[in-house]
Amino acid sequence: MEKVFAQICNPALPAQLGGCGGGSVDQGGKVVGGLISGIVGLAFILGFLLTFAYFLTGGIQWITSQGDKNALEAARNKITNALIGLVIVASAYAVFKLVGNFFGIELPNIKIPTISGS
Repeated sequence: MEKVFAQICNPALPAQLGGCGGGSVDQGGKVVGGLISGIVGLAFILGFLLTFAYFLTGGIQWITSQGDKNALEAARNKITNALIGLVIVASAYAVFKLVGNFFGIELPNIKIPTISGS
């Protein structure tokens, strides 16, 4: 049973730290940076899609309200909230891009600094 666990290695780590070997010290930073940029990108896409879906359901609710004032007001509130959500997602993306340009970070290529061993 111990031999099975001894064969597990992390390809992102250099051989000195228990990696599979062949990886440079900077490779772990690239993997973590890629993971972070993927999560951030996925969060923006998911936020936009959820906002669009909320806007779409509000529009459908507006169409099917049949003149009922309460249903019409609920649909209008849903559309207003969807637009506010869209503004929040767009402004968060703009702030992220602005901070990225200020510090020289690109969304798909976030580079995490590493400590090189001697």
